[in-house]
Amino acid sequence: MAEITRHQLGALLLSALRDRGLGARDLFEGRQEPLSWFFRAVAYDQSELDILESGALDALHAPSAMIELVIDEMSLGLANIGIEGLGTYLAASAVPGHEAPEPLDALELDGDVMLGYVHIDVAPPALWLDERESNPSRNDALATRLSRVAQEVGAVSDTVEVHIEGALDPDGGWTDPKENVRPAGVAVHFTFDIPLANTGKRELAAIFARAADGARDAVEGMRSVFRGDHE
Repeated sequence: MAEITRHQLGALLLSALRDRGLGARDLFEGRQEPLSWFFRAVAYDQSELDILESGALDALHAPSAMIELVIDEMSLGLANIGIEGLGTYLAASAVPGHEAPEPLDALELDGDVMLGYVHIDVAPPALWLDERESNPSRNDALATRLSRVAQEVGAVSDTVEVHIEGALDPDGGWTDPKENVRPAGVAVHFTFDIPLANTGKRELAAIFARAADGARDAVEGMRSVFRGDHE
């Protein structure tokens, strides 16, 4: 593919989010390992984010999506220079009796190697969970609606996971945990793979578009999940 930097990848992802009505804030980048670079942002519905940034609200009680782009910089460098460029770093074996190295045109990139990943974690605001009462039937209904949203949105992702953490409500006593548990943590996690082989700018744009679509739909899906509490 044409040469592209990690920051250009981050910009492409932000652009895809904006095109789908999501605004990003709390942008952050760093390293998890020497050759693993990440970029993170928290995405909200742009209209809700505009209200917050106007100063009309002290806090935004709305579902959000934590977006994380993780890039393997070794893979990114290889994607930029290609197999021919890699050949400039290799030397032919001069050891007698050893087979000659494969010509460069016989080499190809492993289809299982990833350039990186887009991780998306969608969660409701803490206030929505704090306001819930302990109710087993409502908890089951919440889990059912959450799983349905995850399945619908997750159809466009490579992996999907649903996380629900429970907390005992001390106001209800401690004798019957099942009756007194309320959701204390709710999230849906999606992952979108970015293969190294055959991935150019067009393919990157398509992957980021799918990820942005998933983030937008999951944010709205999370809203509908909790709206169902009052239906």
